[in-house]
Amino acid sequence: MATPPPPLAPEAPRPRAYHVKPILATLLGGILLAGGSCAGFLSTVDMGGVGLRSRNLETLYVAGFFAGGLAVLAGGVWAIAAIIVFFIRAASGEQ
Repeated sequence: MATPPPPLAPEAPRPRAYHVKPILATLLGGILLAGGSCAGFLSTVDMGGVGLRSRNLETLYVAGFFAGGLAVLAGGVWAIAAIIVFFIRAASGEQ
């Protein structure tokens, strides 16, 4: 007589992934983009006929500055949301 197969072992819970690296990359990338665009814009500003004058470059630098600022804002909101979720899970005892 054949014995029934042993029951399957329950799967171990998958460890929670914390999104620290992507959050930091978003924040750092936004800061670098905003800072580089600000420096580029300041290099094109005409100070008494000394600087390079180009409206296209100025527009590009301003757009880059705002895109970098939005990336920093998004990374900050993402970090706050991740911290809130972490504390909610810790309070509920969920691993």
